[in-house]
This record gives sequence, C-alpha cells and structure tokens, in this order.
Amino acid sequence: MALSAELKTQIRDSFIALKNDMNGFQLRGSQNKMIAEISKTLTGEYPDSNRLLCVEAPTGTGKTFAYLLSAIPIAKANKKKLVISSANVALQEQLLTKDLPEAKKYCPVDFQYELVKGRSRYVCIRNLINLAEGNTEDDANLLFDEPPGVYQLKEMKDLLDDYSAKKWNGEVDDLTRTPDHNMWGKIACNRFTCTAKSCEFYNDCSFFKSRKKISKADVIIANHDLVLADISTGNTILPDVNESIFIFDEAHHLNAKALSHFSLSVSTEFIKSSIRQVKGVSEQICKLSQQDAIEFNIKQMDDYLQDLSLLFKSLSFDDDVHLFKQGKVDNAIAEIAQHINTLNTQHLSRFVILKDSWIDYLRIKPIDKQTSDTLNNAIGECEQHMIGINELLTSFLKTDDTKQSPYSRWISEKLTNKKTNYTLNSAQTDISTNLDNLIWSKVSGCILTSATLSSLGSFDRLNKQLGLVKVENQYLRLPSPFSFEQVDFIVAKFNANPTQVYEHTQEVATQLLERINNDEGTLVLFASNKQMQMVADLVENKLEPHLLVQGEYSKKLILEKHISLRQQGQGSVIFGLDSFAEGVDLKGDNLTHVVIVKLRFSVPNSPIDKTLADYLQSKNRNPFMEISLPDASLKLIQACGRLIRTETDTGKITIFDNRLVTKFYGKQLLNALPSYNIVIE
Repeated sequence: MALSAELKTQIRDSFIALKNDMNGFQLRGSQNKMIAEISKTLTGEYPDSNRLLCVEAPTGTGKTFAYLLSAIPIAKANKKKLVISSANVALQEQLLTKDLPEAKKYCPVDFQYELVKGRSRYVCIRNLINLAEGNTEDDANLLFDEPPGVYQLKEMKDLLDDYSAKKWNGEVDDLTRTPDHNMWGKIACNRFTCTAKSCEFYNDCSFFKSRKKISKADVIIANHDLVLADISTGNTILPDVNESIFIFDEAHHLNAKALSHFSLSVSTEFIKSSIRQVKGVSEQICKLSQQDAIEFNIKQMDDYLQDLSLLFKSLSFDDDVHLFKQGKVDNAIAEIAQHINTLNTQHLSRFVILKDSWIDYLRIKPIDKQTSDTLNNAIGECEQHMIGINELLTSFLKTDDTKQSPYSRWISEKLTNKKTNYTLNSAQTDISTNLDNLIWSKVSGCILTSATLSSLGSFDRLNKQLGLVKVENQYLRLPSPFSFEQVDFIVAKFNANPTQVYEHTQEVATQLLERINNDEGTLVLFASNKQMQMVADLVENKLEPHLLVQGEYSKKLILEKHISLRQQGQGSVIFGLDSFAEGVDLKGDNLTHVVIVKLRFSVPNSPIDKTLADYLQSKNRNPFMEISLPDASLKLIQACGRLIRTETDTGKITIFDNRLVTKFYGKQLLNALPSYNIVIE
C-alpha cells in the first residue's frame, strides 16, 4: 500500500486546485503537515508502526479537507472503504451538505458518499402495515402491555399512507412529529424480528434500500455510537473493519461513548413483564400448532424477584444509586441473581426449541399472514429480551480479572406507578481492551483527530483511555494557525474560591456586572446549572445587554438570537454550560469576551467514575492527578477555544477561579494553554 508518486502528485494537485478556487481558503503549513502525515501513515511508510495516527489539529487548521482529500484517494487506490465517524449530528450534517460536495469538486478520484444510520432509525414496513391495518385483540396483547389507543392507530395509518405515497422515506429523522418511543419501537426495524430477504417487502424496505446505497458508497458518514454498536454486533451495517479505513473526528468523545456503549442494565419490572410475554407468546404458538403447552415458571421467577427487591430495600441509596464497592456484589444478592439467571437461561433454551418447531410447522401449514407476522415479531422480541437479561446478569455476577480495573456494578431505584422499580447495572470501567480487539488490531488504517486530543501537553491520557500503545502509532500535535499572543487570558482577582459556593456565586454576579461590556458579544461558561440560575437571577435586571440563558431556549435558537442582536449592533450575553464550551462557532465581533466561571474538575459522580477512582486509590495511585487534572486541562482549552475562530478574531478570556494561582497544579494548567498573554490580577 505504498504511496505512489502518481498518488502523491494527485493529492498535492487537488489541494492547489482547492486553494486557487475556494473563497477564503488558505493553505497553511500545519495543514500540509497533516496531509503528509495522514498519507504516510495510511500507506505504511512508517515500517515498524501501526497505520494509526492521532492528530491534534486546532481550529483553523482545515482538518476536514486535510483528511478528506488525502484519505479518499488512498482508500480508493487500495480498494478500502473510508468510514468517517463524528460525535454529533452537527458535524455529520456539515460533512454531508457542505464538506463532501466541496471535496468532490477537487478530489482526483471520483467517489460516492452516503450517511449511515442505525437500523432502529428506519420503519419496518411489514410491522407498520400489520399495526395500521387492523390488529386482532390477541395480536395486540402479544406485543403491547396496553393496546394502542385510537389516536395512535390513526397516526400509524397516516404514516403508512405517507410511505405508500412516497411522501415519507421511512426514516424517523424525517418526521416532523415522531411517534412516542414505545410505539416507534414496535414499528422500527429490529435485527431480532427482521426476516431480511425472505420478507415480502424486502425490495421496498427503507432500511435495506439504504444498505444497498451504503454497499456502493466509497465514503460512509457515521457516528461513534453507530460504529461501536455495529462492530460489537458483528458488522451488519458497516463494511468489515479490516476492509475499512476509519477517521474518528471529535475523537476526544470516543472514550465516553464507548464506556456508555459497553454498559448493561435491566430492571426487575422488565424481567417480570418479559416472562409474562414469553408465556403468552408460547401459549399462542402451542395453540396454533396444536401441541402441548410448555411450562414457564412465573411464580418462581416472581418469588425470586420479590426476594431480590427485599434485599435492595435494605441497601443505602445515594441519589437513587447504590454502588457496590469495587464492583463486588453482596453474596446474598448474587445468590438470588444467580437463581434468576439460571431460570431465565432455562426459559430461553425452551423458548428457542419452541421457536424452531414453530418455523418447521409454518413450512408445512402456512397460516394467516398477519397472525404469523405479529407472532413472529413477538417471538423476536421475547428472544431479544431474554438474551438481554442473560447478558446483564452474567456481567453482573462475573468475577473480575484482578489485573485490570473492576467492572462498576450498581442498583438504581425509581418510582413507577407507586411501585419501586429497581434496575441492575453493570459496566466496564476500562474499555481499552474492547477497542483494541474490535478496531485497533483489525483496521486497515485509522486517523483519530480533534482540536483538543492531548491534555497537559501529552497524549498519555488518550492512550490509556483508548488502549493505544504510544510506541506503536504515529502522533502529531499541530500548532494553531492563529496568533494568540494578542489575546489576554485574565485570572481575575477573586476573594472566594469556587468551593465556597455561596460567596463565589455572589462575587461572580458582582464581577460580571463590572466586567461585561454593554456593546459586545459575551459568552459566560458555567460548570453547574444551579450556579448559572442563581447568577442569572442576581444579574437579570441589572444587566444592560440582552441575557440568553441555556435552557430557556434551545442551543440553536440562543445562537440565532445572539447573532441577530449583534447584527443590529446590540450587546448580547449568553450563559451556558458544557454544551456551549465546545462546538460553538461565533466569529468576528459576535464574540469578543469569554468568561469561564470555574475550572471544570469532573467529580467522579457517575458510578463508573467512582469505581475507577476507588480502584486507583486502592492501588495507591492518585485519581486526581491521573483523571481529574488532565480532563480539566482539556476542558479549559476547549472553553478558551470558543473565542478565536478565524485569523482576524480578537478578544479576551477572563477566568473567575483563583485556584490557578493558589494551588500547586495551577502552573501546569496555565503552561498547557495556547500562547495567550497571561495576566494575573
């Protein structure tokens, strides 16, 4: 897979064409460097290295065109598919509507691109027809705890009419009003109920139509969730990993996405209703195929679940969560959970035998299509539920490998219909091995990129999280194309430190009123919603410019209102949380002052984080230095990155956190920042 001279020339020429043509496009040294490194890495010019490159490309590098125009020709020349995965919808839309059509004009090779979505985003037309065109009561009882209401059935009928008239393409994202979650679940595509090519609607199926397009595409736009889901269930939507080159844009989100993807949960009420559905479906099969009913021991399952709930009642819950220390489940709970798992496994194997005999029966004696379709769906659903229960309980009861950090296991409680419903949860605290097995060890080539990938000046944290071994891969940190020396980073003189919540909040309000310029665009970033609301209440009537507070409108609407006020020459102030600290692009005088209320140290508050922190402490390691500090550094750089978006932008950054001056780690955080002019008041 060497980089031929011809390919090199093609890639270089495409950039020259882009530079000459595209309005406002500047070819920068750091972009050239990125193109060269992507090309060398993907074509194996580093002989003792994986074809994997981590590249930190600050805003303004032009990273999207750097990876599109270098990776597409290489993928095509080597008959590989290029899969571009992002963390959010905004970047997917930008790739689809703006960047890829633009790249198509300049790319030396012709290519097709498609957006891929998960199976459950598409309607199953067979399910929709069966639901909309009259269900018998028996059918409804098999699929629903409560049969659908008249208005829901009317909604299904309308959807079917629109699909038949080609007014709707069958994708949930293209509906102006989406059906409620439970209803959509019954009509969505599902791998457990899909009969693929043996379905009479196969040629008219929106999911398989999109699959055909994807199989022809050279470039596939995906997101991290879909990539993780697909490769862990055996690559049913995306091309094989070893036939693909992956680009993970916004790669700093990959770890969090993977941690949540590899977590499992199931509730006591769900186990209860599943066994009842299994019994109902089995009775229906036996009745129709004239065989003796099979015994499913509902009473025994109920007794075990009741015993389990009694044990859960005696646990201490903190914020509706009981976390097992170091992931070790109490013996009494483990014993009953084991009984439930054994019983569920027996039910599952009986059910699978029954399902197979039912399939054989239908071959000999076909029955009414609608009845068999509904029943087959219910069979698929039962199987899916029992497998899910089995996976969770197996993970919940597993003995952890002492060489690795333990699984996190916890019980959460929730009141539903005046009954307490308990959920059992099990999650990995370290997904590095999974990612290595599923992606790094198999993929033909891989680029991980983001404006912020390193923390405290190194890639160590990223490597640890994702299971990358530094000596085996290529790494590149590009300098920013912007000159930050003109930007003042002001550490405000503050009496209160953020741990003195009341005093700090009062002081934030006072200082904001003094520091905000009434004629400018300002973004104030908070680390907690509570503090944001309190400050908003304190400054609301005293602030001259318009105040837009996250939560009062959608993020999109806040940004639109802010820009419109700035265009009219009016001052505007946005109060925002985490989601405004990244992905917000306010150029020019739309934003000239960013205020950071405090450093965002993630307190280990999720069960997964707590388990990992406890584990590190038990090994005499320091979770603050290993996790909280590098993460806070990354978040600080990201928040500061809202200010300068183009070469002509100007402004200042003010931070209301005196720990940058008083704590031992303050210097480390300041040293890791871009080359701002640091002013300590």
